[in-house]
Amino acid sequence: MSQIQPLRQHLPNLLTLCNLAIGILSVLMAFENHIVFASWLILLASVFDFLDGFTAKLLGAVSDFGKQLDSLADIISFGMAPASIVYKLMEYSLKNEFQFSGISGASLVERIFLYSPMLLVLFAAIRLAAFNVQQDSAGFSGLATPAVAIFFAGLSLIVMAHPESGFSSFLLQPVPLLVIVLIISILMIIRIPMFSLKFSGFGWKGNEIQYLFIAVSLILLIILQEIALPVIILLYLLLSITLLLSKTDYK
Repeated sequence: MSQIQPLRQHLPNLLTLCNLAIGILSVLMAFENHIVFASWLILLASVFDFLDGFTAKLLGAVSDFGKQLDSLADIISFGMAPASIVYKLMEYSLKNEFQFSGISGASLVERIFLYSPMLLVLFAAIRLAAFNVQQDSAGFSGLATPAVAIFFAGLSLIVMAHPESGFSSFLLQPVPLLVIVLIISILMIIRIPMFSLKFSGFGWKGNEIQYLFIAVSLILLIILQEIALPVIILLYLLLSITLLLSKTDYK
């Protein structure tokens, strides 16, 4: 039993490392122009991000080390990875091809647009650091980094699946893409309470909002497929604001 206990304690950290490895792979795939694959890897990383926290609580293996490791993984999987994808989308919006040579030969204005996805990494770092030092772990303010990553992964999947759509034509322009980056970056650190998706046990009582949100999300995924991903994140924002305005307690 004395040998089994350490293994149980390290299992959540192993899942966190899986999250980190997948995030690194997503960054590499994005820069290799495999945008769809990079986006799916972000979604897979979010699954491991959920599993490590869930497993830590289930096994009673919550630790400060695991908390710090989780944030380090998140800055890559949900900061750098989506920023890499947005960088490639910004390249396309400037030159209408994914083989654009980046900053080489780019004008000053083009370089500003190309550098703008860096904001996602910087604001993710600020958010994760603030989350680590906050005293109340029951709830949090601002848009969580996994939600940000899923949002941009969803946008890229829509663009790649429907390149001729009006939405894709609108999104693949430097200014709209920059505005979205700025808004999402600010949402990560803004002091708007967001309801937590963490469950207090498995029962219905106390988890009503979480179960309803997951049920609606699954329905949207079935109906809208990849289009549902950014829609779900927007729904999460609207629901959080609605709960705030109605003065509902956050879980």
